[in-house]
Amino acid sequence: MIATLESKLKAAYQHGHMDFLAGSPCDPKTALAVYSNLSEEDKKLIAESWIDGWHNESLRQSLLEGTPA
Repeated sequence: MIATLESKLKAAYQHGHMDFLAGSPCDPKTALAVYSNLSEEDKKLIAESWIDGWHNESLRQSLLEGTPA
């Protein structure tokens, strides 16, 4: 189960990146819609991973454009 959760966390993180690039707002409910059968603690981890991916891509894009982070 740990490997499965780890894979889901990595996927959520990457989807956060992609969702930012697609212009989606920072709304972790997007990732939770895919993983509705998890425990509340696992859902929290998935949401945090998605947010981290979204924020990291946002930061990376702002640095590429030369704006202060």
